[in-house]
Amino acid sequence: MLLALILAVQDTTPRLYPGRGAPAVDVPRIEATATVDGSLDEPVWAQAARLIGFSQFQPVDSRPAEEATEVRVWYSPDAIWFGIIAHDRQPGSIRATNANRDNLETDDRIRLYLDTFGDRRRAYFFGVNAFGAQEDGVKTEGASSPGSIMGGSEDKTPDFIWQSKGRLTSDGYVVEVRIPFKSLRYNTGDQQQWGIQVVRETRRTGYQDTWTDAHRANASFLAQSGRLVGIHDVHRGVVMEAQPTFTSAWNGERNTGTGNFDRHDPTSDIGLNLRLGFTAMTLDGTWNPDFSQVEADAGQVTLNQRFALFFPERRQFFLEGIELFSTPNQLVYTRTVNDPQAGVKLTGKIGGTTVAYLGALDRQAGPDALVN
Repeated sequence: MLLALILAVQDTTPRLYPGRGAPAVDVPRIEATATVDGSLDEPVWAQAARLIGFSQFQPVDSRPAEEATEVRVWYSPDAIWFGIIAHDRQPGSIRATNANRDNLETDDRIRLYLDTFGDRRRAYFFGVNAFGAQEDGVKTEGASSPGSIMGGSEDKTPDFIWQSKGRLTSDGYVVEVRIPFKSLRYNTGDQQQWGIQVVRETRRTGYQDTWTDAHRANASFLAQSGRLVGIHDVHRGVVMEAQPTFTSAWNGERNTGTGNFDRHDPTSDIGLNLRLGFTAMTLDGTWNPDFSQVEADAGQVTLNQRFALFFPERRQFFLEGIELFSTPNQLVYTRTVNDPQAGVKLTGKIGGTTVAYLGALDRQAGPDALVN
């Protein structure tokens, strides 16, 4: 009897994706996990797709990047993983600090843009420096946003839940990133196709490099992104966040007759912020919100002014998703809601249609007034 022995050899050849021409990246699905420790030495990283061939974006686009950058990407059933390898010819000049969240403007950093709806108008961004300090938010194009870089507006109000860890190396730095699918919104369906762009900023030179060969003269930055394809059967579920609030005050005044400080009865307030996150939609609700920690407005002079005063929105409930009400001009001025008793907000996307609803019951507009 003749026995045939067949050996199956796994193909470990790296899949390389240079950024020329905004290619489609077939992201491998791996039923495994890794430790977010800033090291890419686990075997799973050898199977990841590799984004290479970065191009200079600032100050002159379409040139090959002076510093080599490689981004590895793969996904598990519950998260998408990125491994960033940033080479630097002068590693001692890398600027990295243990910065506060959303405060990486003075550091060398790398940003990942994920256009999860594939509409090339709105994308999540996740930025890290060499130590893994984080910044995140939403970039929107087609909205009014004077002075913003690369066109469009950037809202850093949202704080997503994700993990990152980085370390300096002898020739640059390495950062490991894990973004749970629960922190993202995307179209329903078995197959996902997301836009992706990677931007690297080097403070020593002031250069910005992008993975695809993006052009500054193009009207849209996100439209020049590549694509992540092959993402399927991801696990997200419904995300619920509840934040109760309690405030108390005990006011008083000086009695000029007796010289004593007389206090009134103490007052207390309770409130609740609630969020339900679905695959493509998010429902936010608030009752008796507490805005006591909101930054005060700067004073404005109204002398000989022919138009109404404009105060920027600073309240958390109204800030997140406010870019959806700018198409391209600001359609809703939320500061007209002075003292809301309750509010509800629904934002997201159904197919190719963006949905945004905001309603608030304002105490100062009358007990039965509903402001939409």
